[in-house]
Parts: sequence; C-alpha cells; structure tokens
Amino acid sequence: MNVGKFMMPLHPPEKDRTQTFEEDTECVIWAEELGFTEAWIGQHHTALWEPIPANDLFIAHVLPQTKKIRMGTGVTIMTQHHPANVAVRLAFLDHLSRGRINVGFGQGGVPTDWGLFDLPDPRTQGMMNLEAMDIVMKLWTQDGPFEFKGDYWNVTMGDQIPDLGLGEVLKPYQKPHPPVAMSIVKEESMAATTGGKRGFLPISINMAPAHKVKRQWELYCEGAAEGGRPKPDRADWRISRSIHVGESDAEARDHALNGAFADSLVYLHGMLRIANMTDLLKKTPDMADADITREYLVDEIAIVGGPDTVADRLKEVYDITGGFGTILMIGHDWDNANKMRTSMELMAREVVPGLP
Repeated sequence: MNVGKFMMPLHPPEKDRTQTFEEDTECVIWAEELGFTEAWIGQHHTALWEPIPANDLFIAHVLPQTKKIRMGTGVTIMTQHHPANVAVRLAFLDHLSRGRINVGFGQGGVPTDWGLFDLPDPRTQGMMNLEAMDIVMKLWTQDGPFEFKGDYWNVTMGDQIPDLGLGEVLKPYQKPHPPVAMSIVKEESMAATTGGKRGFLPISINMAPAHKVKRQWELYCEGAAEGGRPKPDRADWRISRSIHVGESDAEARDHALNGAFADSLVYLHGMLRIANMTDLLKKTPDMADADITREYLVDEIAIVGGPDTVADRLKEVYDITGGFGTILMIGHDWDNANKMRTSMELMAREVVPGLP
C-alpha cells in the first residue's frame, strides 16, 4: 500500500499564517524523505482553519524543493475560477513539474466562500462544476476551432493563425492530461458516481466511518459501468484518514485529544453540522447527536495509537471497504513539531510496511 498526505491543511485560526505555510512546506518535504508518494493540497478563501487560498501557487513553491513526490490540487474549486484559466494554469504547472502533477476537481463546501464569489445554491454549483470540468478536458484534449456554449460559461477557440502562433492553448505535459481525481464526502455521493462515469480517481474524505466509505466505492463502480468504462481497479482508490501515530497508545491519545488534532476534528464536525451532514459521522443510525463528542471523534473517527494499534485499525478499514491502494494522512497542525514528524515517520517505517 502507498501512503500520501491530504493537506486541507488544518491550523488553529490564531496561529501565524506565515508560520503555517512554512510548516506545510516542511511537511511535504519530510513526507518525500519518508517515501510518501503524493500530497494533495486544499483550497479555501474564507476558512481560517484551512488557510491556503491558492493551492497551485503552493505547489509551485514546493516543486523545486522536492524531486519525486507527486503534488495534487485537492481540489481546484471549479466554481470560483473560469475553466479556461484552470486549464492553462494547471497545464503550466504540469510542465513546470515535468509531469509530477495530479489534479482534483470539486465545487467546494465553505458557505462563506460562496458569498465571496456570489455563487448560487449548492445544487447549481454542482452543475457548474460538471460544466467547468467538461471545458477543461476539451481544452486539454482537443485543438480548435470549437465553440462551447454552456449554461454557465462560454468558450470559443477560433481559427488559428499559424504564422503568428495564435489560437492555441497550452496542453499538459502528461498525455492526454494529468490524472484527475474527485473528492467524495457523502455516503450516497453523486461525486462518486460522476467520478466513475468519467474515469477519475476517487478520493474518499476522512470523516466517514469505514462502512460508509465502502458504499462510496460501490457507487463509483456503478458510475463506471454506466459510463461504459472497464471495471475500476481498487489500487487507484485513495482513502484519507486523520491519523496520529505515537510511541504508545496512551502517548498518542494524550497528544491527539489535548491539542490541535482534536480541535480540528471539532471544527470539521462543525462544518458538517452547518451542512446538515452530521449523520455522516455516526457509526449507527440511532446514535444521538450529543454522542459525537471530542473523545468520539478522536477514538472512533480518527485513527490514533501506537504503530501496532494504527496498523490494526487500518487493516480493519481495508477489510471493511474491500481494499484500496493509497492511505492519505490528513495534514493536521504541527502544534508539536517533533511529535508530528515522529507520527509521519512511524507511519512510513512501521505501519505501512505491514499493510496489505
């Protein structure tokens, strides 16, 4: 099994922004040294807990400081950018990296971001997201002239003027384009079905219990069948989890429960609550909202413990879901840099080698 990072990233709002960006950079560099295969970077504009507003710029900053690790936008929020701009910026980034780029597409889930960009209701944003993806893929894989007239964007590629080099957009370095992913949050997820239909890589988010994540794969496979695609390979499936590995179960739990790790889980719980998605966290349908406590989030939703305990918990996720190819550690704040570096090192050197 491969191991990677999914970096929303998560930092306490009161923490100095420059310091968080430097820590996030150090985290990716350390991940590469440990053999992590990929890192996905989030994008938010008005969320103090998730402070990176331009993930492509962060990736461009990290690329020359690394050599092997693949970097992904997790995700590019399509409703907040013109799709032609997304297409050429990510193609440019692909060239700068010589093909070390993955891209994730999505509509975003921060309501204050929606207001900042004067966006419509979430359902309409979902349709905007799909249309924007169509435009990006067309620009990446087809030459002009063509005209795309959609419900939300219009794109025209007129006749080329070859002697002046006009009328072509930059195509990606990877052919026909970089690997494309979609993040999957809900148990009954339209994103899972859409990703399957289009052959995009599935990334299951970290807050759903394993049996609900299993349903996401089922929907992904149904979408692939509807789209006439080959049976999906579980090795392409990424599952993200909030993971903290300590020297012992007691030490790991104490650090996770009494610091920024648990604080960030409480924040994510709050984000699900305002989206009316609290049920996603529940291991059983009859579980009361009041039972979703700080302790529950650390002990049941996150995976916390010494190396043996974490390995056992991840094997359980693997068995319940039926198997996957990459485990993505959520990027939590380095409130104790030594402990967080050790957590990643124990994960890479003691946990992952024993996984399927």
